[in-house]
Amino acid sequence: MRKRILSGIGFAILLVGLFWTWYSLAANYDYEALAGTYVFKGRAETCTLRLHVDGTFLEELDRDSSVQKAQGHWDRYGQAHVSFSGDFLTISGEELDAAGQAHGEFEKQFGLFPRLILAPLPNGPTFYKKSFR
Repeated sequence: MRKRILSGIGFAILLVGLFWTWYSLAANYDYEALAGTYVFKGRAETCTLRLHVDGTFLEELDRDSSVQKAQGHWDRYGQAHVSFSGDFLTISGEELDAAGQAHGEFEKQFGLFPRLILAPLPNGPTFYKKSFR
């Protein structure tokens, strides 16, 4: 009987530990957690967006075999929202804010895999984070 109780307590502690670990990753939307390489693939264009921890970005847009490059800064606000400086290259289907800046929000699939959705939310162009460099 004592062995069953100890096993039950151990299992409960394991579950709480696993939940805590998952939640700490899922709720983390700071610059370090979101930085990385994101890719958008549309019908006639591909865009690679590199977000750096220091708040800068590098963007490469390949549209109809013509490659454009841009760099600028990105700012997080709220929990998961983001805006980009005016240097950001606009992609098909994207809406800019009143100041003419690209903006959107991050979303984590299963709480672990970030993706960036640009306005109009929630169905705007979606960038998926590359897992491996």
